Amino acid sequence: MADLLIWLVAALGAVGGVVLARVWGRVEGKRAGKREAERDAMEDTVEKVERGRDAVRDGRGVGDPAERLRRNDGRW
Repeated sequence: MADLLIWLVAALGAVGGVVLARVWGRVEGKRAGKREAERDAMEDTVEKVERGRDAVRDGRGVGDPAERLRRNDGRW
């Protein structure tokens, strides 16, 4: 009888270990996915800021102000 009880406890321990490993893996996967999404969003933000700075740098002070006004007039 004691032998059966030992086998039963060992089997339950093995099943519990598998379940715990699956849950732990899922939680770690979600954390990694969240960190990756945050990193990608930050990279996109940095790229947008750089493009905006380039646009401002290229758009201001280029050419005659009257000509810039005429070009922009059609965009409104």
